[in-house]
Amino acid sequence: MAEDEPAVFSISRMAEMLHVHPQTLRFYERAGFVTPVRARGETRLYSQQDLDQLRLILHLRRDLGVNLAGVEIILRMQMQLEHLQGEIDHLRQALTGQVPQHTDGRPQTRALIRATSRKLVKVT
Repeated sequence: MAEDEPAVFSISRMAEMLHVHPQTLRFYERAGFVTPVRARGETRLYSQQDLDQLRLILHLRRDLGVNLAGVEIILRMQMQLEHLQGEIDHLRQALTGQVPQHTDGRPQTRALIRATSRKLVKVT
């Protein structure tokens, strides 16, 4: 595997690394906690991100005693926090004048509403 290729793991290798039965991984997939890529023959291939996600889930379940509903809430809150952090970073860049640029030099913005250019007309 080349250095720039992402690591992928089979279900048996993933189960071995996490010290769980492959059926446990299938269960978490059915529950929607991970979505492994499917290769030819419907073979599941897990990414490093899947591995990290499953490690977090197993930590919550085994070490902290969190039930599945709690795990789902925690994961959803984590995603929301990451999304909000991205928005904060974007706003911070905008405030400091470091707004990312399009290839044609226009600033990339994520406005709440679309504004059209207006022509000012003097009213007498």
